[in-house]
Amino acid sequence: MGVASVLGGVRVVDLTAAVAGPSGSQLLGDLGAEVIKIEMPGIGDMTRDAAPKLKGLSFYQLALGRNKKSVTLDLQTGMGKQAFYDLVRVSDVVFDNFRPGVLERLGADFETLRKVNPRIVSCSITGYGPSGPYRDYPAYDDMAEGLSGVYSLCGEPGRPMRVPIPIADLAAGFFATNGITAALFERERTGVGRRVEVNMLDAVMYLLSFNFQPYFITGEVPKAQGSRHPTAPMLGIFRTRNGYLVLGPSWPRIARLIGKEWMIDDPRFNTVDKRFENKKELEDLLEEGLQQADTEDWLELMHLEDIAAAPVHTLDQVVNDPQIAHNKTIVTMHHPVCGEIKGIECPIKYADEGERAHLPPPMLGQHTKEVLRDVLGYSEDKIEKLKAEEKAAGESESRTRRRL
Repeated sequence: MGVASVLGGVRVVDLTAAVAGPSGSQLLGDLGAEVIKIEMPGIGDMTRDAAPKLKGLSFYQLALGRNKKSVTLDLQTGMGKQAFYDLVRVSDVVFDNFRPGVLERLGADFETLRKVNPRIVSCSITGYGPSGPYRDYPAYDDMAEGLSGVYSLCGEPGRPMRVPIPIADLAAGFFATNGITAALFERERTGVGRRVEVNMLDAVMYLLSFNFQPYFITGEVPKAQGSRHPTAPMLGIFRTRNGYLVLGPSWPRIARLIGKEWMIDDPRFNTVDKRFENKKELEDLLEEGLQQADTEDWLELMHLEDIAAAPVHTLDQVVNDPQIAHNKTIVTMHHPVCGEIKGIECPIKYADEGERAHLPPPMLGQHTKEVLRDVLGYSEDKIEKLKAEEKAAGESESRTRRRL
């Protein structure tokens, strides 16, 4: 595949959909695993219809479909389920993010799969966990973020605010890959697979450890943090003459830089405790000074003074940033239908690995015949029979829907 080869030779049967699972399976693919995404014939991942689209491919697929092969199988038909089991037999991982109980109904639960392949690692992402009072509740990223407390910490005090990143989804996906790779490592010693379970609520709460600990210590409920650090004075977002910048620890150098050196000895600010006590007054004076010049001018001076600071970029500015270009964070792929497409590179890199090349996100079912023929050794006749059975099942289901 030309991608990082640390997981080369690992084959993943990917039953995931939406964001949580696909983010994890893409990471496995980025690290060299062969990821075979199983999708329902004619339907596919629920996100394939989401706009905006590029020549029929949704932005979800473009963002999270890299380094995967798409195979359409109906696991509720006899031949479709058998093909799935045949894949499990020659694979290392089965990865899903179904609601609890779905795997059992499909015959894809761990107890069933380990009879097919004792070395299989089975990983499931759920919303709230495989048991407990919320087990059967429908769950998406927003629910997990709201329940975990994330939204209560965002925005200005007085109204909770969404986060523009699906943090719970992504955290669950990335923690799942950690669990999978650890289980694969363990398998090298034991020779047998393991069941891995991750849920979005636990995943995002783990990310909130830094926020929960002060509450555990003091009993004080943290409030929405707005654009400034909740405790450390002068850390956060400040307005300049033409925009905003993010400022890190900088006292007392920042006072000199903005021409307010007198603040250093001012009795309101001359100790750590005083600066915390008079935090708002201090930050108002700082922002007043920063509004006398443009962001770019301040950043140039701050970098000379070794003050931690950065611009608040919009996405169009991010893609033109010289550090982004140097890091090769934005990758280009050639898609057979969409042409040249861009994506965000995997942040895990290895010394001396060379240039990476990626499989572009696949069209629905693009690799079905290839996988059935080359991986499972199916004959052309068997492949045709499998597809005919799926087509008949789909037509029967359609007729049933019309009657209902």
